[in-house]
Amino acid sequence: MCTSDESERSVRYGAKAKEILPDNSRRDFLKKIVLVSSMVTFGIRKDSFGSVKPKQGRPGDPSCTVFRSVNGKPDENLIKVIELAGRIEEIIGEYDVVVIKPNVQWWNQGAPNLLALKTFIELIMDRPGGFKGEVIVAENCHRGREPWKSRSSGWMPHFGWNSDIKGIKNMNELCAELKKKYGERFSVCHWIDVDAGGMRVYGPQDGPGYVYCDGTGGVPLISYSNGLKGDKRREVIMTYPIFQSDKGTIIDFKNGVWNKGAYTGQPLRFINFPALNHHSTYCGATSAIKNYLGISDLSGGADPNNGGRLTRGYYNFHSFPFDKWAPGPRPGMLGAEIAVFMNKVRKADLNITSAEWVGLASRVRPPMVRTRAVLASTDPVALDYHATKYLLYANSGMSIHNPDDHTSPLHQYLKACAVAGGGIFHESCVAIKTFDFSTHSLSDNDDLAIKADRHWGTDFRTILKYFVLKYIKT
Repeated sequence: MCTSDESERSVRYGAKAKEILPDNSRRDFLKKIVLVSSMVTFGIRKDSFGSVKPKQGRPGDPSCTVFRSVNGKPDENLIKVIELAGRIEEIIGEYDVVVIKPNVQWWNQGAPNLLALKTFIELIMDRPGGFKGEVIVAENCHRGREPWKSRSSGWMPHFGWNSDIKGIKNMNELCAELKKKYGERFSVCHWIDVDAGGMRVYGPQDGPGYVYCDGTGGVPLISYSNGLKGDKRREVIMTYPIFQSDKGTIIDFKNGVWNKGAYTGQPLRFINFPALNHHSTYCGATSAIKNYLGISDLSGGADPNNGGRLTRGYYNFHSFPFDKWAPGPRPGMLGAEIAVFMNKVRKADLNITSAEWVGLASRVRPPMVRTRAVLASTDPVALDYHATKYLLYANSGMSIHNPDDHTSPLHQYLKACAVAGGGIFHESCVAIKTFDFSTHSLSDNDDLAIKADRHWGTDFRTILKYFVLKYIKT
């Protein structure tokens, strides 16, 4: 959910777009361009991966399941994957307040498929037995005080693809249609960083804003250290939003629904609804785990050496694991901090990965593949492991997208998340259930990789970046 170290820099930090590989010297970069150009011109090909196959193992009773629906339309895949996961009336109750967190920092393949998201909301509203609760689409895309007006987010720019709804071209238009249809039962809430104009609060009695778990004002200290010493030591605190729906309902993301000075006990459901894409050389891929950065407050910016602090020396969720757009002092800390958040603040009741399109080197431009898939699991680590291995890496061939490559930042943060109690990393402990619309059959596939149609586009810079990342060790 946060910015990359590539051309898609967040305007929130005022960063100027840099070269494809900013950490390399200009001379080294030019050498790489020459090498890659030779590969393209003369057909030299050396894939960095072999066939993508499941690890062998004897899982016994699997710890969790990843559900997949493939080769259908986005709405068909969404409906089928929810059916596989247990039917909507079992997942969502009649009186639930449902918070859906998409990643809307980008558009096109960088955001969830709009038809899939719309279909999921309609399933809730029309659930068998009725629905008397609320659905809230909520997000912090870290795009300033008025993110819905930002041309650098998925709220305002037109989707060239990945909408699949006639007349709907961005998230603003989708939410306007849903608001017209469902009235006060549907809301959009934009969580705003404190340094962008949001409020710091200490509880729901203070109104909407961000709670900092730094041990002050009656709020408990919930922190995590990278375990290093000296200049390399960093500590992060958990932050979470308090917000109000159009119906007037106050939601404390950690503790639940609040009314008239007390928590009501009305069920609060959290649905993590990410896309799947290449992210950067320091992070590898972005999907369910990384989508949690769009819940937290990133006040202070991405650079731990220039700001990067929330309060009292505590770092935010980006500046703690990374050195701005580069790896931080200890690998995997992105996953570890999010595991703490899931265990101490709130963990999604269900994670749904919309993978109609998957970006191989960018979240808004080709090259990309059309994998035509929707995946779901209660376990975000297992889901990200499977999605990156069998959809992203299976088509990109980049080592940074391989969750089994120990040098990959993706491997490092998924494993650290699992070790800290965030989910299951070992593939042999995960069951896979797939419905394939091309055969109209349910299967437990051994051949899990989805090799999809590739769309190159015409942007030379992004195509070149793809080849540099694929064939040259960075």
